[in-house]
Amino acid sequence: MWSLAQVRNRLILSARVIITDHWPRPGRRDWCPICHCPWMCEPTVVAYAYLRLVGQHMWIPPHFRTSDNP
Repeated sequence: MWSLAQVRNRLILSARVIITDHWPRPGRRDWCPICHCPWMCEPTVVAYAYLRLVGQHMWIPPHFRTSDNP
C-alpha cells in the first residue's frame, strides 16, 4: 500500500509529465502539440491546478527553460 507522500509525489510527477508533453514547441509557441489547440490547453490547466494545490505551481519543463537555451 502506498503512503500519502508516495501518492502525492506520483501525482506531482504525472502533472509534470503532462505539462512537458503539452508544452509548446519552438516552431509554434502558442499551440499545444498534443491537443492541437491554443496553449494553455485543458490538460495543462488541470496539471498546473494540481501543482498549485500542492505548492509546486511555478514549474517549467527543464529543456524548455530559457536559461538552458542560448
